[in-house]
Amino acid sequence: MHSPSKSTDETTQEGVPHARTAAEPTTAAAPPAPLAQRLIRGMRMRFRLHTDEHAPPGSGRLLGLTLIAAVCVFVGLIPAVRLAASIAIDGPWWYPMLTVTLGVIGCGLIVAAFAAIHRALLPWYLVGVAVLLLAANVALVYVV
Repeated sequence: MHSPSKSTDETTQEGVPHARTAAEPTTAAAPPAPLAQRLIRGMRMRFRLHTDEHAPPGSGRLLGLTLIAAVCVFVGLIPAVRLAASIAIDGPWWYPMLTVTLGVIGCGLIVAAFAAIHRALLPWYLVGVAVLLLAANVALVYVV
């Protein structure tokens, strides 16, 4: 006659199975990666530098991003001159902080667009936001 092993269902006094004991311990699901590791992995997927294994970006794409960046630099001279005047002549206290903040974020977005040039739409989104920040910065010149 067959005797029940450890891996079979155990029964209570009423004859109702209540638990199954495993012969070997089960492995729990791996804990999720910490937030910093997930962010780094996500950034590496979206922003990567060109290596020999990647195909080079198209000339039109690179030329388009370069032209937009050059236009942003020359238009950015307008708020830069106003910033210098605001510092030399006692201007509003909030203007230099806001102008520099918008400019630094915009420059960072342009750099990120070049880093993401292998992606389909991400560089254009980043450049679009940078142009909007530059337009806000130029509008501040005329408001102040």
